[in-house]
Amino acid sequence: MFFQLLLILETALNRLFINRRKLSLFGLLFVAWNTQAFAENSKILVYGDSLSAAYGITQPQGWVTLLQQKLNAEGYHYEVANASISGETTSGGLTRFEKTITTIKPKIVVLALGANDGLRGLPTQEMRKNLSAMITYSQKKKAKVLLLGMRIPPNYGPKYTEAFYQTYQQLGQQHNINLVPFMLDQVAAKPHLIQADGLHPNALGQPVILNNIWPALKLMLQKNKVAKPILHQEK
Repeated sequence: MFFQLLLILETALNRLFINRRKLSLFGLLFVAWNTQAFAENSKILVYGDSLSAAYGITQPQGWVTLLQQKLNAEGYHYEVANASISGETTSGGLTRFEKTITTIKPKIVVLALGANDGLRGLPTQEMRKNLSAMITYSQKKKAKVLLLGMRIPPNYGPKYTEAFYQTYQQLGQQHNINLVPFMLDQVAAKPHLIQADGLHPNALGQPVILNNIWPALKLMLQKNKVAKPILHQEK
């Protein structure tokens, strides 16, 4: 791959009639290194459950893929990495979080966990502890965090459902991070946007989810220009 890149560069230079002053091998290596470095976009890590894993629909229909398309269309040089797993709880997410962060090295973490904790009736104190640990580790690694809040059905009782919802609000204030109060706003209560299981958004609901997330995420983005490679010629 590296030598193919050198060949492509040399061909391009010849077409530009720069071949009269041949670049040194060092110059070509410098061009290749710079091109590769500037081609590496900053990463956005989406870390969630089935709501972010395009459950029941194709991956291109999911809101995470739509996010990548929107970033590209609006000139933001970010690469979206989706590490969401269907059925994931905050406890399960925490166990693999450090390795995921170390591997991907994101600039922004979109943390979208907790729904399965709520559906299983797990203690909100434990959920808050797990989410807080992931937020703290992200900040330690200099990554900004966007927390996506959730709500659960009222049949879990008013005390639990309110405590669950408030957990996200409290974490947002505690860690001073951006928060989307309810990622399924304008989706959850609309049957035509929900799959037959009554839980997961269908393909029509995915753009609505992205619209809920985009305003808060956009505040965290930087529209970096891709630098041009510098050519060093042999004198």
